[in-house]
Formats: sequence, C-alpha cells, structure tokens
Amino acid sequence: MSIIGRVGRKRGKYRILDSIIHLVLIVGAITMVYPFLLMISSSVKSGVDSHSMDLIPAYFYKDEVLYQKYLESRYNEESSRLMDNYPGTWISFREVQMPDKYIPGIAQSWEAFIKEHESEYGVYHYYLAEHYGRGVYPLAQRIYRKQIRAENDGDLLVFNRKYNTGARFWEEIMVEEKEILRRNFVSSSEGYLGRFRKFKEESPPWMRYYINPEGAFVNAELIPAFAGKLDSLNTAWGTSYQSWEDIHLPQSYPGAGNPLSEYWLHYAQEVLNVHHLQIGGDAMTDFRAMLQQKYDGIGMLNQAWQSDFASFAFLTVPEEFSGAIIEDISFFLQNHARPQQLRIVNIAQDFRDYCEGQYADIQSLNRDWGTDYSSFSEINYPAAQLDYHYFNQRKAAIKKEFLGRNYAMALDQMLSDARSLRNTAIYVLLSILLALIVNPLAAYALSRFKPSYSYQIIMLFMLTMAFPAMVMGIPNFLMLKRLNLLNTFWALVLPAAADGYFIFLLKGFFDSLPRELYESARLDGAGEFRLFWQFTLYLSKPILAVIALGAFNAAYRNFLFAFLVCQDQSMWTLMVHIYELMQRASSSVGYAALVIAAIPTLLVFIFFQNIIIKGIVVPMEK
Repeated sequence: MSIIGRVGRKRGKYRILDSIIHLVLIVGAITMVYPFLLMISSSVKSGVDSHSMDLIPAYFYKDEVLYQKYLESRYNEESSRLMDNYPGTWISFREVQMPDKYIPGIAQSWEAFIKEHESEYGVYHYYLAEHYGRGVYPLAQRIYRKQIRAENDGDLLVFNRKYNTGARFWEEIMVEEKEILRRNFVSSSEGYLGRFRKFKEESPPWMRYYINPEGAFVNAELIPAFAGKLDSLNTAWGTSYQSWEDIHLPQSYPGAGNPLSEYWLHYAQEVLNVHHLQIGGDAMTDFRAMLQQKYDGIGMLNQAWQSDFASFAFLTVPEEFSGAIIEDISFFLQNHARPQQLRIVNIAQDFRDYCEGQYADIQSLNRDWGTDYSSFSEINYPAAQLDYHYFNQRKAAIKKEFLGRNYAMALDQMLSDARSLRNTAIYVLLSILLALIVNPLAAYALSRFKPSYSYQIIMLFMLTMAFPAMVMGIPNFLMLKRLNLLNTFWALVLPAAADGYFIFLLKGFFDSLPRELYESARLDGAGEFRLFWQFTLYLSKPILAVIALGAFNAAYRNFLFAFLVCQDQSMWTLMVHIYELMQRASSSVGYAALVIAAIPTLLVFIFFQNIIIKGIVVPMEK
C-alpha cells in the first residue's frame, strides 16, 4: 500500500514529497547496512590496515597495501625482524614501500646460492614466514598444526604422551622463534622442538626468510650508539655511508685501528649466537685448555656435555649442541678467546663472494642483473628483492590467504569447542518451546476468562519493558543462585520464559478471535484444553510464529546474562565463546566470528521476513 495515493502522485508537490520520503528511507537503509558492511570489511583485515574505515579493503586494488600486509605476515608481525633486514629504514609495517625496481636475477642467484650451501645455513639462519602472529592463525601455522593432528589421529592425549607436553588445546601447539641471532636462542633436534625443526627444514623457499646478519649488527650495536643518526657516525668515523645498509659486517676482527672493532668485538663476544661463530685453529687448543681447567677429568665433561670423548685432546664441538656446551663456549668467548681467533658466519658476505665467483667481473653481473654496481662489495643483502620476488610469484595466493585466514581461525575455534554450538542449539530450542507454552497460556487465561484485574496485570507486564535487561539481571542472578540453578539450562531459560510484551501481543490477538467459535465448540462438548490447543493455537499460527522468532532472536544473541549465570566453560553459549575468543584474538578475527554468527539470523530474516512484517503490523492492528 502506497503512502501517497495514485491521484495524489500526479501533482507536482506530492511527487516531490514522495521522492523525499523514498530518499529518507534509502538513506535510513544505508545507515543500517553500512555498519554490517564495515564489519565484513574489517573481518578480512590485519594490524597494518585495521585502522582504515573503508568498505572495500585497499589491498583489493592497491599492490602497495597488499605488500605491506604480506611483509607483516611474512615477518610474523615482528617489526624488529623487519628492521634487521631493512636497517635504518622502516620501524612499522605501515611504512613499508615496494622496491623501485624488481631485479629477478638477484633472487635467482640467491636461490642458487642457498641451494649450493644449504647444509651451511640451517635453522639458526632463517625464520619460518607466516608461522605465528598476534591473535591469528597464519598459513604456515595452520599447515604445521594440520600435520601434527594427522600424525596423532586427532588425539591430543597421544600427542602429549609422544612429546611429553601438556597442551590442553590444539591451538597451544606452536613455536614462536625469536632472536635466532642472539646468544640465548636455542633450537633442538629432539622432542617437540625437533618435530618443528623438521617442518622448518622441509619448508619451501618462499616460506623462509633469512635474517641479514649485517642489518642485525647495525640495529644491535651502531644505531643505538649513534641515536639512529647516520650523519653522526660518518662524522665520528670520517666515512661517507649513504645508508645504514652500506655498513658491512666483517667476518674477522677488523683490527685495533678500525672504528668498527669495538662494536664488532662486543657483538661477537656478548651478543651473537654461538652457532654463528666459528672457533678453529689455535682457538680450539685454548678452548680445550680452558675446559681441562674447569672440569676435573674428561668423565665429568662427558657427563655435562653428554658426550664420549676419550680425552681432552680429541675434544671437538659437535654440530648439534646446547645447554652446558653453549655455556662453556660463551664463557670462552667472553673471557679467554683472543679477537683474532673469532670468525662470524656472515651469509651476506658469503653471497657477495658467491656472486664474485659466478661472474668473471662486475660488468658481467650488471649485464645479467640489469644493475650498475661498480664492485662486488656494493652488493647489499637483497632483502627487498627477495621479499618482492616471492610476493610477485604468489600475489593471487597471498590475497586469497588474507581473505580467508581470519575466518579459518574463527571457524576452527567454534568447531573445536562444539559444546558452545550444542549449548546454543539447546538454549534456543528450549527458549522457543517455553515461549510457546508459557506466554500463550497466560494470554489465553486473561483473554478467555477476562478477570476484572486483567488490565492491571497487563500494565504490570508492560512495566517490565521499562527496565533495562542489566537491571533485571541482578535479582535474577541472586534468585537463581539461591535456587542452586547456576550453570544449568534452567538458569538460561526460566527468567525469560514469560515475557510481558509477548503476553500483551497474544492477548490482543486472542481477543480478536470470534467468540461464536468458542460457544459452538463448547456446545459440542469441547473442554477448555481442547479449546486452547485445537482452536486457539491453530488459529494463532501467525502470531505464534512471531513469538517463536522473537524467542529465537533473544536467546541466540543473549550474551551478558548467559555469561553471568553460566560461567562454567562447559555451559558457554556461542556468544560467550565469541567474547572469550575476542579477548585473545585480533580484532579482525573477532569481526570474522561475528559475521559467521550473524549468518543464522540473516537466514532467518531472509526465509521468515513475512513473519517479521506480521510482527510489526499485528501489534499496530491490535
């Protein structure tokens, strides 16, 4: 039915009024849909673009934003790792810029170099990309966890027994590797860490990112010493570096007269992981002498090192070591080793040497790469080229990953704890059942028997709508506690079983039913229960559907009261579970969970919109 009649719409001023009304309605619809669309947009974002309020995420059509998100995920949301590979450039992923020029030859040479020297640069030299993040399940983490679950037939108890762990949930199974170049980082080839190492070693090249030892040295030693000011360093040293990336880390001690020596020695003796240092030649003689002085016989050393050396003369540093061996090496480096005996394993310098060995001269390299280096020493660690190379290779897969990973985590959390889904289903069904029993009975009594105080009762019922749900929750909680009903389904459904608005709505509808029908049925011998069940309820299907829909919405979206009266995790509903997820997950994962949770109500609206309209029209008619 039109607001303005057909005749009225022929006049100009009514046409204008009609247009204004429709425009207002359209604007109102947009203001209602806009927040939901914004929530959907936020559900596919991450930390680097979560601040933007655009309906279409910028990474859909801007490669620069997609590249920022890619590096954020690639470096596991650790800006310090980004700073190691890009010293003195960016301190935030939002500042990341794409390289000015893409040189495929650099990445190809790097991959060939790594393949040739793979045994030399193991797990202590690279991180696993997209392995962990703040409140999200990145790609590598999901792949690893899927492998672990498959190996243990989905039985967490089997996993715990196998690796002697105490994980309570599958989501606790992960490894956050940090500071692999630092002295305190330790890996292992045994147990659970050994299983992760195997996964790390089997990872494809695009899933690895090697740490630039020169950038890590600059960030750890030089930038703090000169307050991040390269001009101050150039003035103090009499140099002319154009960027922090131009400062190379010598593999051997530079010498007493070199301004780098003080920082190099501190880095080697105090900071750098011993797996990135080489002790050979006469240094081993001094190391053996120190150990012989420390341990009272080779047996004691073998016990501490878990080794079987026949004597100190045959002692060597094993390829795999940890614990007491690291402590002994660190003590030797700090107190006994001479600077000339130390050598740093520098993958950046080794790459320069590899390039020099592959090409006859720098001009040959420039022709192959399309660069203009004047010498091999100008080749810096190619972090930007490597990152962009894998980004360019996997651009479509990267975009697909960002579209789905938040939803993957939200669904995993919902399905891994299916009790919340079961509890919600039971809660909704019980709420609908009680709403369709208690409210019609109360309304039928008021409508059928018409007590003199019926209007006062209706007014009392309607007054309950004047109080916010939070106010009513306090006495309800205290009453349920006294009845010892907390953490039960009764605590969820009983306080809302009788609804003042539903009773008012039903009474009005029952009053409209023809009295003659009841009189005829009574003359035919129908009892009160038959009149209620076979006549009243049968004729009230439309309004009962409205009541059922209202009960469903109230129960499904209930969070605060459900959280208050059912704090036991085994009784959590879906909304409570989503709230708990949002406390530890990223905001985007929280939005994804809310979008998933909105699907049932959206389907109800689509398939039952006629009932919803009746729920609006019937109260106005009554």
